[in-house]
Amino acid sequence: MKILFIEDNDADADFLRASLKSSCAEELDLTHVSTLKDGVIALSENDFDVLLLDVGLPDGEGMECIEVVQSVDPDMPIVVLSGHGDEDFAVSIINKGVQDYLVKQETKGRVILRAIRYAIERKRSERRLNYFAQYDGLTGIPNREFLTGYLDSAITRAEREKNKVALFYLDLDKFKTLNAQLGHEIGDVLLKEVAQRLYSHTRAGDLLCRAGGDEFAVVVEGLTQVAEIESIARKLINSLNDTFLINGREIVASASVGVTVYPDDSKDAQVLLKNADIAMYQAKEAGQNKFKYFTDNIHDEIVRKHKLEEDIQTALRLKQFALVYQSKVDIHTLQVKGMEALIRWNCPTRGLVRPADFIGAAEKSGYIVPLGYWIINDVCQTINNWKCKNIKLVPVSINVSALQFQQADFADRVGEILESHNIDPELIELEMTEGLLMADTDATQKCLTSLKAIGIKISVDDFGTGNSCLAYLQKFPIDILKIDKSFVDDVTLNADSDHICKAIISLAKSLGLEAVAEGVETKRQLEFLRENDCNIVQGYLFGRPVWGKEIANLFENVKHETVLVKSSQATNAQILNMDTEFLT
Repeated sequence: MKILFIEDNDADADFLRASLKSSCAEELDLTHVSTLKDGVIALSENDFDVLLLDVGLPDGEGMECIEVVQSVDPDMPIVVLSGHGDEDFAVSIINKGVQDYLVKQETKGRVILRAIRYAIERKRSERRLNYFAQYDGLTGIPNREFLTGYLDSAITRAEREKNKVALFYLDLDKFKTLNAQLGHEIGDVLLKEVAQRLYSHTRAGDLLCRAGGDEFAVVVEGLTQVAEIESIARKLINSLNDTFLINGREIVASASVGVTVYPDDSKDAQVLLKNADIAMYQAKEAGQNKFKYFTDNIHDEIVRKHKLEEDIQTALRLKQFALVYQSKVDIHTLQVKGMEALIRWNCPTRGLVRPADFIGAAEKSGYIVPLGYWIINDVCQTINNWKCKNIKLVPVSINVSALQFQQADFADRVGEILESHNIDPELIELEMTEGLLMADTDATQKCLTSLKAIGIKISVDDFGTGNSCLAYLQKFPIDILKIDKSFVDDVTLNADSDHICKAIISLAKSLGLEAVAEGVETKRQLEFLRENDCNIVQGYLFGRPVWGKEIANLFENVKHETVLVKSSQATNAQILNMDTEFLT
């Protein structure tokens, strides 16, 4: 054990040496110096296990002695030996990081030795705790706590040297989905592999941190040109291009990167961290595997999005949302075979907000989940209203977000809502996008199977616009394929659209599914779909969406078998000559 003893009284030093040697079986290497200055030199030139320090020296007194030696070696365990007891001073130096405080006259060799060993062990524990507080336990690289302090220091250095600091904030694309599909163990291995890959593509002197979850940060100092920053961003993104081989499985990973620069964007570390996070989300929205610089425009846009999310929360609480219903019509008889529930929001401050302008925000914020349950509940109430007015009941389709399907209890919650309103499950149809089929196949199949067991029909919305595998149409319990409006728009005008519509109809029939064409607005489109034996059509040709109570009023005194176009005797030729909005 190597001990440095800073003591100006030679007699006290000799007594200590003798006491320690008589009480310790192990080899002791004790270096004695008489001044604070010599102690600083000794600490600088040698490695010691512990420091015994007198705080009444010729060139230093009290707390000054503590501060001087800690400035030389902050990790050195210190035991203070004083000529007299002072409880207040003892508390102050312990708070300063000293491990123990002893009065010379009251201590013996065993007591001092025990204090030395305790000081060494306590300092070792402190280092361990400091390490875990500053470093990520999974990847071994610095964590967000370390990043914040380092960024402050980097800004100070850049201010002094008149150069720039760039902060790169990375988030792995679709990591949560991958983690759910492959398991957390493989997810953790991927995070470690990503950290190693990023580290190998950073320069000496750059700082790589794990900021949390699947987020990483890189701090680069000493920059002068914007071109350097762009080059580094592309290098970080490209570093993940090669696949990762984990447990024999090839995994593709990519990252979206937000970039912010000191002093251009801010001179405050916390603001820079916020800026980089904002820019990173912009990069994700731009298509992922990209980087974006932070700008004031981006900040303003984020503020607007946060305000929109707050307004959505308020709208849920104050029940500002409402539903309208669009008819789904049998293509041959033109009888109403169903309705689709569509969300509307008339905000007191924003006015009428289009679904396209708030559904995305609701999904990102998670508010789509309570909103989805509200829609299902409101549809059930409307169906009961129709039932009370003796209106013929037809199935109502409801669009369901992928986030709702990911709720473990989604099928149970839907069943509870239907049961509470005494609604026949056959009157409810849930529409999902084909992209959801690819998101998490096992969980999706389990959820759909549970919904089908209840008796609910499942529809794939906007079919043909996504990238799902056709094999999934057999794997999943699906009842309906909906042809996207973008294909219906150009039928008879564009050969590709004709072929696609025909192929989807044919595919549906071969799988025993119902084909529904949405967005039908012209007689030309209706005739094409009829000729190709599409089952159901919906769109403005059959009326714009109406409020649930208007549907009830429309059919209140009409026989159940009456068709939507007001005449069950209408021929096809007569129908094709009618106005484009049958409900007006």
